[in-house]
Amino acid sequence: TEMDQTQTANQDDQTVTPTTPVAPDPVPVLVPPNPVPVEPVTNPPEGISEVEAMRAAHATELERIAGIRAIYNGVLPLVEAQAIREGWNLEKAELMKIRMMRPEVPAIHVPQNTINAHVLEAACYVSAGLMNVEEHVQEQSLEIAARKFKGGIGLQELLLEAAWANGYTGRTFRDHRDVMRAAFGNRVEASSVSNVDIGGILANVANKFLLEGFFTVERTWRNICAIRNVVDFKTVTSYRLIGKDQYELVAPGGEIKHGNLGNESFTNKADTYGLMLGVDRRDFINDDLGAITTVPRKLGRGSGLKINDIFWTTFMNNSAFFTAGNKNFVSGADTALTIDGLTKAEVAYYDLVDADGKPIGTMPTILLVPTALSAIGTQLYKSLEMRDNTANARMPINNPHAGKFRVEVSRYLGNSNYTGNSTKAWYLLSDPNDLPVIEVAFLNGQEAPTIETATADFNILGVQMRGYHDFGVALQDPRAAIKSKGEV
Repeated sequence: TEMDQTQTANQDDQTVTPTTPVAPDPVPVLVPPNPVPVEPVTNPPEGISEVEAMRAAHATELERIAGIRAIYNGVLPLVEAQAIREGWNLEKAELMKIRMMRPEVPAIHVPQNTINAHVLEAACYVSAGLMNVEEHVQEQSLEIAARKFKGGIGLQELLLEAAWANGYTGRTFRDHRDVMRAAFGNRVEASSVSNVDIGGILANVANKFLLEGFFTVERTWRNICAIRNVVDFKTVTSYRLIGKDQYELVAPGGEIKHGNLGNESFTNKADTYGLMLGVDRRDFINDDLGAITTVPRKLGRGSGLKINDIFWTTFMNNSAFFTAGNKNFVSGADTALTIDGLTKAEVAYYDLVDADGKPIGTMPTILLVPTALSAIGTQLYKSLEMRDNTANARMPINNPHAGKFRVEVSRYLGNSNYTGNSTKAWYLLSDPNDLPVIEVAFLNGQEAPTIETATADFNILGVQMRGYHDFGVALQDPRAAIKSKGEV
């Protein structure tokens, strides 16, 4: 019996003795920092045999592996294998799964003061439909504006954003006076610094739409005049040297004769033209962003109309400028705008002389016509031949003036509100860069109008916008053009 028990014990020993498992090839896995420490292996308690301890350890290992597999359940298999191989306890395996399953948030660079003046400007341009908006603001500002103000920004929201940036703590536009004071930097909470100038934003936005309005009106004046830069509002005088400036034959002795120079003078003077319009309380309450784009458009258009008005009033009041005595005026039935009439005006221009009685040497390049003569002017410029089906029954002939004179059309020339208007008279002009017939002077070279914004006076609720333009117009050299009456 004692032998049988010994044999049985030996068989049990052979049965439970664990074999060393073959570890798979290690798979590199990035383990997050601060791992949970593995519990250290301790010696078996007293009173338990080594065999029993081995059995218990084996059972514990099987339970650990089963627990790990239950935790991961086929998810994150590489981490599961690492947990089994490195002896992680269930707590660590659970914690590691949570860490590894945590969603990754992409790193996004969020600049400081995300909602700044540039972003608010971009939002206004996009909401108001400014053309080619990407040419006026940075791409980053456009992206932030598109993300923040997906449906467009309203006037109230614009002012609130500016007020918040300046320290305002209110959340609605209900107290609109406080909002406007904060937006314009007049009411900033303690310990806050004003970092958004709503006045500057409105001015920048308004300037873009001011130019849109300015360039929507007729611009023919710009194509036929010389431009002068003046630095103040005083009358300025320009001089053109005249006299014997032609070279003389040098005698055999080598003496060069002195010439005699005089001068002709032409004057001009800049003045200020302006208008003030307002965005009132109703526009703010109605949340009408269009108010801050419509008003500057009107101011820009008004400036464009004013410069046209002054220019054409000056140009068309020319009865003392274009005269037979100046030899720059032709009249009669043969001065209508035809091939023959254009030829007559061209000859008259070439016959113009300087103070010495010599040809002036410049060439006519521009045909200026009223709207009634626009079609025939274009034909004379573009058509290679002209047909005459009158009683003379002339056959097709070549057009000697094709491509010779650039056609400029103005609706002001035939408008009855202007002195000197005519639907039949037309002009042949020289290049204004060579010999100008008329000049426009701009203060400091500023050809476009200026717009400024400010909060209204105490007795007016809203924002005021004023536009102004400093310029002057004056006729110059009578030898720079020929006027054809176009009739008897």
